[in-house]
Amino acid sequence: AKEEAERLHQLETKRLARMNGDFEDDDLSDISDVENADGKTKRKRRSSGKKDNHEKKKKRGGLSNPDELDSDDEQVGKKDEAKHEVRFTADGLVYVDKDGNVVGKVGDETKNDDELSSSEEEDSDDNSGEDEDDRSEIVDSESDHDLGGSDDEASAADSNEKESENEFEDKVAVEFTKGMKVQGNYRANEQYGGKEHWYNGDVTNVRKDSKGKKIYDITYEDGDFEEGVIEENVRPIPKSKEQKEKERNEITEASMAKKKKEKAKERASEAIPFVFEVPTTLDALHDMIATHATTGSDASLIIQRIHATNSVRLNHKNKEKMQNFYDVLLRRFVAVGDAIFTSGNGGPDLERYKQLNAITKTLYGMSQDSPECAGAVWSRRLGIFQKALAKRSRDVEVTPLGDACEGEFSAWPSTGTL
Repeated sequence: AKEEAERLHQLETKRLARMNGDFEDDDLSDISDVENADGKTKRKRRSSGKKDNHEKKKKRGGLSNPDELDSDDEQVGKKDEAKHEVRFTADGLVYVDKDGNVVGKVGDETKNDDELSSSEEEDSDDNSGEDEDDRSEIVDSESDHDLGGSDDEASAADSNEKESENEFEDKVAVEFTKGMKVQGNYRANEQYGGKEHWYNGDVTNVRKDSKGKKIYDITYEDGDFEEGVIEENVRPIPKSKEQKEKERNEITEASMAKKKKEKAKERASEAIPFVFEVPTTLDALHDMIATHATTGSDASLIIQRIHATNSVRLNHKNKEKMQNFYDVLLRRFVAVGDAIFTSGNGGPDLERYKQLNAITKTLYGMSQDSPECAGAVWSRRLGIFQKALAKRSRDVEVTPLGDACEGEFSAWPSTGTL
């Protein structure tokens, strides 16, 4: 009994600690790994976004096809322009049709073309904005998978574009301090065409220029020294493939641990407590069951835990309250038995017959803990049953026989009492 009580108290302590977010010395061994499909969801959303943009482009102007011929309106316009003749007048150069009528000034069509081209440029800007959105979505989806660069990042040779992008991402989150090992873009201002040469070195000094921006003095591994290097030309030493793999694993483990803790906290808040105070009335027991139980087996488990954590075997001072609880359990037995008569077993959720079996086992265990207490409760309860039966037997004598035959009144005890 003591071992079982200690086990339940330990479980309750762990449950309360998890509810409060305290996971010290908790290995979470009872929580399985939680899989996360957010990445897949994001990628699906992005792909659907690209489809939407594609449809928008279709609706706006259609997809250009180099094999398509000019429209009829465009060809007619070209023919009309070929028929017009340019003449010089007092109003300047004008177009004249075959009848000699002025149809327009030379230069007006260029304005119209400029307006048309500007509107087309605006449309193209809109399209290009969508294209940029598409490209950014593609980059985002690719970055979900691509956490590192090439295998040769640690070399001092020129970095390709992919490596430099990855290194810039690493640099953003790093604050360079004195004594830190870094890579410097050696004499970047003197390089032809903005060519980059990155070499390993140590930061020997950090200061600010006249504009308040940080600049660095770097001593390179080959002995060269460069002072006043701007922040854009300093980056962390690229990590090896093994380091990146290790960090990736650590991030994954940390993420899984966080999800486990969240799951443990959720389960702890939903779990049935392992330790209960002893209810003093049947209503108090029913309130306890209504609060923590959802099935008949839950109700039986609560009753068992009340007995296990408050047994007379643990402390003789529990004798009085457990004797009272014994009587509460007898009344609970009667209530469940009466419910079977009126509503049946109650299906797989309630299973009232199993509840009676569980109550019987608990009553038997409590009788073993303290036989004299159980005997006193039974003596009092049987006296109450006998008095109730005697009263109903007297009442039936003054009740009309017709009503009794119809089942409206009976001297029989209830099913639970029997």
